[in-house]
Amino acid sequence: MYFCNDVDLLPWEPALFFESTFAHQRLVHDAPGTLTGNALVMSSAVLGPIAPGMVAAVTLADDSLTQLLEITAVADTTHATVSSLLGRNDEGLIPPLTGGSVKVTITSFRPQVAAVGDELLALVGIASDRETDPTPGATNLAGFRTAATFATLAALFRTLAATTNATTLTLSKLNFYDRLASGTRHAISVSIDTNNDSLSDSVRRADTLSLQRT
Repeated sequence: MYFCNDVDLLPWEPALFFESTFAHQRLVHDAPGTLTGNALVMSSAVLGPIAPGMVAAVTLADDSLTQLLEITAVADTTHATVSSLLGRNDEGLIPPLTGGSVKVTITSFRPQVAAVGDELLALVGIASDRETDPTPGATNLAGFRTAATFATLAALFRTLAATTNATTLTLSKLNFYDRLASGTRHAISVSIDTNNDSLSDSVRRADTLSLQRT
């Protein structure tokens, strides 16, 4: 399950989107396009696997400026809407600093986000195969987005720390996000509808016994 998006990682660690260790997770690489305001038009049909919430590294054709942009909408395989990072979901689009002829690279951490989501669901006794809705029926998920964000960051830095040239900074960030992930995991909770009557029968928390409606 995806409880956070790539854009949730962006304010914390923008450098991850340029990290060569994750080059194999690039969905689009240096693809030419045109950026006009918030409208991104690609020269070829490369946006098929792209979804809102992903992050695009948009570079001017002369390589003089690169900006990480939030993808807010994908109309088809060549047209998307992008914005400078938004502070809140209800904010209007913010025009990028770049424009004109650009090169676009999109790296996604959705595989890590999905694995973390499954781990979080398991903490509250819910199974998910990523293809169907969690079972039993879950409603009122609380704390999952924050927990997923920090746990995904911890997973990414765990990968970086496993390299032979891991820096002290990388190891300190791993420890930092591990601690944040551990703390926020304890705060997740979910209401469960076990008999499909549209009412919550129990509340499960990762750090307490479940409460059952009788």
